[in-house]
Amino acid sequence: MRKKPIALFTIIASLTPKLSLSLILAWGISYPSNGLEKVKKVTIQGYPSVTDDQVTVRVKVEQDNNKPMVELKKKDFQIRVDKKLQKKYDWKSPEESVPPPAWIVVLLDMSGSMNSLDSSGTSKIQGAVQAIRELVNVSIHRGGDTQISIVPFGEKGGNCLGFEEYKELSGIDKFLSARDVKLQTSLDYLASQTPCASTNIYDPLKQAVKLLGNKKDPRFHPHLNKDNPSVKPNQPQPRLSIIVLSDGYQNTLNEGQDFAKLRNILENNRESDNPIIIHTLGYGITPEQLGKKYQLGHKATRGDIFAKKVPEGEYVDQERMSQIAKITGGIAEFSADAKEVTERLELFLNSLLGEYEISYTHPIAERGSKHQVTVKIQGVTSPPGLYTITVFGRSLSLSIRLIILGVTLLLIVFGGIVPYFFWGRHLKAEAETN
Repeated sequence: MRKKPIALFTIIASLTPKLSLSLILAWGISYPSNGLEKVKKVTIQGYPSVTDDQVTVRVKVEQDNNKPMVELKKKDFQIRVDKKLQKKYDWKSPEESVPPPAWIVVLLDMSGSMNSLDSSGTSKIQGAVQAIRELVNVSIHRGGDTQISIVPFGEKGGNCLGFEEYKELSGIDKFLSARDVKLQTSLDYLASQTPCASTNIYDPLKQAVKLLGNKKDPRFHPHLNKDNPSVKPNQPQPRLSIIVLSDGYQNTLNEGQDFAKLRNILENNRESDNPIIIHTLGYGITPEQLGKKYQLGHKATRGDIFAKKVPEGEYVDQERMSQIAKITGGIAEFSADAKEVTERLELFLNSLLGEYEISYTHPIAERGSKHQVTVKIQGVTSPPGLYTITVFGRSLSLSIRLIILGVTLLLIVFGGIVPYFFWGRHLKAEAETN
């Protein structure tokens, strides 16, 4: 929550009453009335869904650093359809709405430093696995169709066999539903392992992006594969995300060149019709905290590792992980203990699936007509969401249909059957008379 400095009110009170009132009014305008952080970005996710004349819009709201805002109320929203205010609509908060389908790859660092204890006294591997369990449990509670692939990574060397399944796409493409008990079995297996590897973050990321970015795969890009029989009509665009949980840094010899190649891949992905969002979580203490711990007089750097001023196992490359997340519109976080790791993973899930749902009946619907909808919150307006009405006029309610059926039957009876009956009697009477 944003806190208003009390000292400022003291300054205002010392001014002239007229000027004080002006400043107080300006203060009230500059801060949201509900005490929330200021909205930075409003986005309509994918294309609005249209069934007959019913339109459903999914809206994502973000504050600074791409963090989601999930505490907003219906009164905070202003909906415009073809630039006209839409007063009647149904609204659901992220907790109430069924989340969209999602495919999440969790890259778990299995380097040797994950054996060490975090600030709470828990081994990092145990803390990480427990945090992922909670991520799975929250996904189950939310509902929807969330598929998760948990991928350990680490380069072999010396006496370490490493965890290199990611080098083949099949090592990453092992998605399981959040409800699948085999996902918990997989976590049990990882919790029983002894991490022993060197950190290589970039290669697993490249492979994960390659998998999710495959435009020919109808699981991840149904809108580009509509002719595929596995794609359902009006199937919503799934959310694609990679979560990197690491307590180390890329220690390859050509780190700078390797990162430049990764950056190009991530920037190309950003232009996709369904981009992959990467969230990064550094498990340990920040370079600033590390610098204070070893009395460096500055934040720790790679140079301090090479100079043996800082133990290699304690350094987490906050700058690179932040850059990776920022390029893709994701969130970069740092956590020193298992509880914070759990909270940050839930934050990532909120960012991925925390969407508001708005539904309304389109006014005067005509088949083939094209329309746009925008959502405005705290003065921030979303880019328009475009949609097309696919039916002739508005679908009739059941009561109206029953009335029409009744009137039709009456017309058949009194306009056809009854006259025919009397006409038949008339013909019979004439025949008997003759």
